[in-house]
Amino acid sequence: MKTTIFGVLLEVSSDQDTVLRRLMRKYGFMLRFAFQRLVGGLQNIGGLERHCASETELPLRYAKDAVQEAQDLIRARHQAMKDGLTLWTRRVKKTQERLRSLKTSSRPNARRVAGQERKLAAQQIHQAFYQLHVEAGTFPPVVFGTKKRWLDRFKTLGDPLAEQARQKAWREAWEESRNGRLSARGDRTKRGNPLLRVSEGVDHWILEISLDCRKPGNPDAKVPRYEKLAIPLYIARKVSKKTGQRHGRDYEGLLRRVLASGDPYQVEILRRKGRYQVRITVEESPAPVQTSAGNGWVGVDTNSNFLALCHVLPDGNPQAFATMGDPRLYDVRSTQRDALVGHLAVDTVQWAKARGAGLVVEDLRFIHDRDVSAKFNRVTHQFNYRAVLTAIEREALREGVEIRHVHPAYTSIIGRFKYQPQYGISVHHAAALVIGRRGGLKIRRENVPKRLRHWMQARHPWHDEAYRKNDWSTWARIKRMAIQTLATQHQYLDGWLTYRKTLLSE
Repeated sequence: MKTTIFGVLLEVSSDQDTVLRRLMRKYGFMLRFAFQRLVGGLQNIGGLERHCASETELPLRYAKDAVQEAQDLIRARHQAMKDGLTLWTRRVKKTQERLRSLKTSSRPNARRVAGQERKLAAQQIHQAFYQLHVEAGTFPPVVFGTKKRWLDRFKTLGDPLAEQARQKAWREAWEESRNGRLSARGDRTKRGNPLLRVSEGVDHWILEISLDCRKPGNPDAKVPRYEKLAIPLYIARKVSKKTGQRHGRDYEGLLRRVLASGDPYQVEILRRKGRYQVRITVEESPAPVQTSAGNGWVGVDTNSNFLALCHVLPDGNPQAFATMGDPRLYDVRSTQRDALVGHLAVDTVQWAKARGAGLVVEDLRFIHDRDVSAKFNRVTHQFNYRAVLTAIEREALREGVEIRHVHPAYTSIIGRFKYQPQYGISVHHAAALVIGRRGGLKIRRENVPKRLRHWMQARHPWHDEAYRKNDWSTWARIKRMAIQTLATQHQYLDGWLTYRKTLLSE
């Protein structure tokens, strides 16, 4: 598990600032040069690394890191095209099925049909875009420095003096985003990071940066030595102003353990608004598992504004329910939202750890596989499902809580029709119960209750073989029948619990 430690360079003089700017400019040049050559089909990686090092007079390790980063970027862009094609192909298929169902219905709605046709046309444009790049083995142009900032250059103001000031500010921001980065990977044989080495001083941390000028000596040496620049480094930590105690994770202690063990660590320096930010990425070992399957599992249902938890016992019955959330998730800035997500993950993991139970969460691979309406997107765009589930997974690994992932399909439907009436709980806690049973107890199929099954058989033929092969289609059919039945009562699906007894007795 990789963990990033944040820091800031302190007491950077004007001469040191000039040196760092020169190093970052050279590193940015190597990255862009290597990217263009590799996209053009260059295969000689070793020759490319040596050429970059000779052109910039930087250590060969800097050139190796830049070339490797360019290769990773190219692979990521190709994979993004494949993922985009898969996603939009699936969405087009779902829209086509929905459109076909609308057209073949007994009373087709012309307005809904026209809306779905417009939606399908827009989705097919996206699909054709990714299809073209996947077939040609290409990807859209990459702008080093972000496309948004590049387009800002062409904005104009009416006042010449204001326009001149704006262009100057844009040039500085463009330089920082394009040539404001220096990175170096770690090496276990060199006990850490030979180019950007972190060490602990008497009263502060120190970052030693390898420069582009060699030490005086034999110029023809096989392994040349380079000058180093030592700058004080501040490692971020939370200290209480009242008690002086540290809160949160002890990142300094983690860094000390990594340095003492000699494990490799990656260091990245970013120049942002005149300050030099440092990101140190280390490998953090997970804690030993402290939970037991004999204590059951905690299912987590992720919603747009909270998490619903259910502690499921080994026999499949629920033991306890809880709701974790914070209404401020919609109102605060992104940095504050990240902190709230972290607290939410801590509370969730501690709730499961106190019961000695593992966690069952939704599989991250299916988060973006949702073709929802614009209204639902407006409601949920502030809530980052991936950030919440990733934070829960990382916290579980740190606390020794076993975690499993399941496909969340039809969990809310099964919970609504099977467990919500039985236990008198919300549909979200019922979905958490299904998730806990599916992942913790590995229950493949949820049986349809007898009363609900008889109600369905009276209206639709029952195929036992198809049900045993895949019960999800049966639950989807039950949902459609419930929606149609409730519509005769001028009710929505949320009214199922209220009208359930009346409808099942018919």
